[in-house]
Amino acid sequence: MISNRWQRRAPKGAPEDSDRGILSRSSKKIGSFLTSVMFESVDPVSTGLPAERQDNGPFGMVGPNTLTVVRESINAVGRTAASPFGALVTVTIADELIRVLTARGNRVRAWAETDLPNGVVQDGLIVDEQTFIEALSEVLSQVTRNGKLRGQKVAIAITGRNLVQRRLTVYVGDDQEIAEAIIAASTESMSIRTDEMQIEWDAEALDFIEPDEEELDEDEAEGGDDDDGVEGEPFDSPPQDEADNPTTPTPDGTEELGLENLDLELEPEPDGEPYDVYALALYKHVIRRNLRTVSEFGARFAGVQPKILALAAAVNSRAAVVLDFEANTLVTAVISNGLPEVIREVGIDPYMNQAKWVNLITTQISRAIAFYDSIFPDDPLETNVDIFVTGQAEQAKDAVDEALERLPFVRSELPQTLRAPGEFSFDRYAANVGLVIVSGKRFWQRTPVPLLPTPKFDYRPANYRPRPLPWRAALKLAAALVLGLGVLGLSQAITEQSDSVARAEYRLAILENKNASRSVELEKVREARILLDEARLRTERLIAANDLIQDRAAGFATTMSVIAAAAQSDIRVTVVDDDGMIVLVEAEATEYSMLLGYIRLLDDLPQFERVQILGLSQLTDADSGVSLLFSAQSGGETIDQSVVKMSIEITRIELETDEDQNFSDEELAVAGNQDTVPVPQ
Repeated sequence: MISNRWQRRAPKGAPEDSDRGILSRSSKKIGSFLTSVMFESVDPVSTGLPAERQDNGPFGMVGPNTLTVVRESINAVGRTAASPFGALVTVTIADELIRVLTARGNRVRAWAETDLPNGVVQDGLIVDEQTFIEALSEVLSQVTRNGKLRGQKVAIAITGRNLVQRRLTVYVGDDQEIAEAIIAASTESMSIRTDEMQIEWDAEALDFIEPDEEELDEDEAEGGDDDDGVEGEPFDSPPQDEADNPTTPTPDGTEELGLENLDLELEPEPDGEPYDVYALALYKHVIRRNLRTVSEFGARFAGVQPKILALAAAVNSRAAVVLDFEANTLVTAVISNGLPEVIREVGIDPYMNQAKWVNLITTQISRAIAFYDSIFPDDPLETNVDIFVTGQAEQAKDAVDEALERLPFVRSELPQTLRAPGEFSFDRYAANVGLVIVSGKRFWQRTPVPLLPTPKFDYRPANYRPRPLPWRAALKLAAALVLGLGVLGLSQAITEQSDSVARAEYRLAILENKNASRSVELEKVREARILLDEARLRTERLIAANDLIQDRAAGFATTMSVIAAAAQSDIRVTVVDDDGMIVLVEAEATEYSMLLGYIRLLDDLPQFERVQILGLSQLTDADSGVSLLFSAQSGGETIDQSVVKMSIEITRIELETDEDQNFSDEELAVAGNQDTVPVPQ
């Protein structure tokens, strides 16, 4: 119980202008949005879940995996910036059915539900994962494109007895973190272990009240005219021995107990600032089982919420009683300031008659309210609270109305907190609507009704939770930014100096290139002049060689005519080779004497320096064919005669040329190709 010296602060009411304009709504969220820019939220990509690690923030550790952490942090920033614009898929898991609702902002897009086979889900825990995934895929195909959740956020509401709830007062010392103190007090109060259950809470500081000061102020107000000269009656102080013994009997025989003795016997109040904490613990294996199921669809895990918390957000009421009907259970919850203070869950028989239904509903409402009044005797539940009915209420609709007639309460319709089509049932999909309000509503969009501030309990593993940047990591990041700016400024100065040096070097290179190009041009001119001189000399030599070739061609023609004229009619002369100086001739005749006379004639000619016989041979007519030809042409008989064949080498006289003109064979050949002298036949 909370000490009388402390009291809860007044509940935070919804501001009147909370839904008037986009500017007022946006300004309240800018701060939280900026702090969430560095949040990290990891996407499940496989069924194997990583082990939990210490929460050091995206830049909190420096080591071998620093690059991976930075990459994940950058991806987290992108996901955080894009999260307000993405779609949200809410899934309510009960033992006998699944309800799915998709929403974008505060608008309901699609909804569907399907029944589950018996034993697939037990008390909110998924037992048969494969069958559950098949059923969820079937219902997702009705509300999403191709039944895929790639890139979408998924929030899950679970039912069952997997949570422990307690309201307690936690004292936080000066040298103690509030989270550490709350977790320690919750584990001790609820008798749970942190390795088995995940604890989430909503904490609110308590205001300090001095009762002695209040009584003193009242006394001063009542006795304010004591200073007007009215003396008070003196009172006798007890003797010293009686003052030392506070239990001394009075004259009438009664025993008085001193207040100072009572204060000594009371347990001293702990030191530290007190907090009014609403703690709620959920089993970790339930969270991980749902996370593993969501990872099969490649979606972004937005966390698990107990269904009763989602219903508390959906009713949007300060004080209310919620009756949630399912196939085999009835949950009765008393909501105060957006939190379920009393949760009662009982099993039901769907085939009960109306009288038993009325008795059951009346009993559950009365006991829940009585238990709430016993917890908060100073602030009991009023009689004008709202009664909301959610879930499968068709089986007990008339019984609820009859039960409320016996109680001083009136049933209320669930508020339409989201924009939805007319055929959408807010009562049936109340848990999904609450998940949208807590996890997916965009702050800049106008809602049909003003929403009360609802605490959010984020149940998911540490690796998948939004993690704010720790102050040490923030200091490291700030130091890195300062150093980065300094390095950037220094690099800019160095870059400017380097640019100036580079420009000077560039200009120097241009001048050097110009000088080099001029040198190259001069060298080319020099080489061109040399080539021109060589070409001029070559041309002169070619002209002279051309004259010589013409002279040699004329001499060759003269030689051939002389050789042909010297030969008799019976001698056949054939020029075999001529290299300009020596002429090789073959002569054939029938008699040897004729060839000798022909040689004497050639030797006497002045054009020839020397005539030499190289070879002499005798051929028959069959070999030579000369006599046969002569006989055939004359029409006479063919007579076999021998033919004498002689090879003759004739050397011409040397032509007189200039001493300075020495021509190569190439020049003579070129000159010969330019001028061709016809040789007489």
